[in-house]
Parts: sequence; C-alpha cells; structure tokens
Amino acid sequence: MGPSVIADVTGVILVGGRSRRMGRDKALLTLGGRSLVERLLDALRPLFTRIILVGDREERFRGLGLPVIPDIHPGSALGGLHTGLVQAGTPYVFVSACDVPWPDPRVMARLCSLREGYDVVVPRTDGGIDPLFAVYGTGCLPAMERMLREGNYRIYDFYPEVRTRYVDLAELADLVTPGRTFVNVNTPEDFETIRYREEGMTIKAVSFVAKSGTGKTTLLEKVITELKGRGYRIGVIKHDAHRFDIDHPGKDSHRLTAAGADTMLISSPEKLAVVKKHDASPPIEDLLATYFGDVDIVLTEGFKKSGLPKIEVHRKERSATLLCRGEEHDQTLVAVASDEALEVDVPVLDLNDPARVADFVEKRFLG
Repeated sequence: MGPSVIADVTGVILVGGRSRRMGRDKALLTLGGRSLVERLLDALRPLFTRIILVGDREERFRGLGLPVIPDIHPGSALGGLHTGLVQAGTPYVFVSACDVPWPDPRVMARLCSLREGYDVVVPRTDGGIDPLFAVYGTGCLPAMERMLREGNYRIYDFYPEVRTRYVDLAELADLVTPGRTFVNVNTPEDFETIRYREEGMTIKAVSFVAKSGTGKTTLLEKVITELKGRGYRIGVIKHDAHRFDIDHPGKDSHRLTAAGADTMLISSPEKLAVVKKHDASPPIEDLLATYFGDVDIVLTEGFKKSGLPKIEVHRKERSATLLCRGEEHDQTLVAVASDEALEVDVPVLDLNDPARVADFVEKRFLG
C-alpha cells in the first residue's frame, strides 16, 4: 500500500534556477527516459492533490498541465519558496528543487507526517541541512518576507525564528538509500555519474586517469596497440581542460570556421574530422552514443570526474598518493596500474607491462 493523499499540503517544485554550473536546464535533463521534473512529479502525485511549479519560462512545461507561477521576488531559492507558500492555498507546502534524480515519496510522506506543531520540517543529512526537500508552513511567511526585503537569501537563517523540526537520518533510516535519496545534480560531472548508475553504459568504456606527468598517455598508447593486435575496434577520447584548435590559420577549414560556421566537417576517402562549437562540454554518454557506435570499446584519457569505470595510472616518483583513493574514495575505480606494490581494494596491475593491463581490460570489459 502506498502513502495516502495529504490534503493540507501542496507540492511545490522550484524550476527557476539558471543552471549556470550545469550549462543546461536541469529540470529537463533526461534520466531513464524521463526528465528530472517528470520524475519528481511521479513522486509528488500520489501524495498531493495540488502541485505547482514556481519559476519563469512557463513554455518549458506546457505539456505537464500544471500551473507555472513566476517568482514574486525573482532570483533566489528563498524567493521561489516564498512564492510557492503564498500561492499554494494550503497551510503547508512540500518544496523540492527540480534537480533531485531519485525523489522518494515515502521520505516526503514521513517528513509531512511530522508537520503538526511546526513551521518547518527539514532533513538533516550527512551533508548538512537540506532546505529544498522539506516542509514549510505559512507561519514562515513573515520571517521570509523580512529576509527578502533585507537581501538575505539563505533559507535556513530564518529557522531560529520559527518552530523548526530537524529530522536526522536515524529517523529516516528505514527509508533512505545512502548516496541516492538526498542527491542533487549540480554539474555535468554529477549528471554523468548519476546517469551511469541509473542507465549503465550501452557502449563499453573505461577511463585512464592520473596526475599530470605520470605517463598515462604512454600506457594508453601501448594498451591500444595490444588490443588492436587482438582484433578489437578501439575508440579513444582525450579530455582537454583547456581550449584547443585542430584547424589552423591558413587552412580552408579554419577560414570557414572563422567565418562563423557552428559545425564544420572535413571528409576525405580515408577519414573525416568534425569541428563543432559548443557552450559547455557535452556529457560523455552523448559523445559515446554519437561517435562510437561502431567500436568494441572506448578508452578515454582523463574524465576523472565522470561516472566511467577508471584505471588510475600511478608512478611512485610522481606521487605517494592516488587520485581515486586519497581525499576522495571514487567508487568507479576498477584497477590501478602502478610501478610499485600498493595496498588498495582493487587489482594492482604492472605499469610496465601493458600486455597485462590489456588482459585486464579484455577480461573485465570485453570478455
């Protein structure tokens, strides 16, 4: 049996953010065949008879059949929350940002069940307070309006002025999935990791990562030669954090691109090259699906923040620590290619034996 409808609470989704770090509209990012806003609606609909979207550019959501209400005080999440509470027509709202990939209606229902006698019911997770996955009552409005007038937009600053109920993870332990329930999407790298966990990769890929100067390009070159010799079709993507040009002044291709072409393709009987301008780096999954459907595996150099499986290249003289087992514990690490013995929780391969590294790639990803 699912959770019951909660009549005195309106579901509010904040869709007014600029998505500057993401570079694309987060509400419309697609995961598992549904946009993030649609996934959130699927979670809200069993709980609330009234659901509203707060933000601008209502044309983005015409197909959803829901009211899109512009911010009374544009420019902040606090302004969006205030607008939702004013326009809801119920004593309480459950508010969520639009960038929650795995919204859980059971957690929403549990938070709503604690609202009696409080103006705010907010979860307190290992990452801190989550003010945009919480319950708010109309008793918050005076404090919100004062903060908006003063130009203070930190939502939790008004909590001491109202009746606030903090809900620790221990109270939600039977419902919460660690690393999933309270996750938000902020950057393209976040979304790549989340989409990999949700959908997996239809095209096999593994990324070689390392600190600069470790020799990952040399190893990757030798592994490509090994796998090619075994009959595999290999794709390669090199991640460059800086600007680069492949069409140089004096070449016809450079003249055409400089004239304003957004996409320019050079084709010959032997090969082709594409120069395509973009405002933000495309997700690695899009690159794989668009350009590598005809290979057996894609080996990438870099993309250390992606959700791809990773082989870290380690050289003793370069560093005493690992990228993926240092300050961060990267769960996508599958092996380390090292020139010294290491005590780690993944296989350690001989950096100086590319055939053995190729063996690992073949067995793990192509077997």
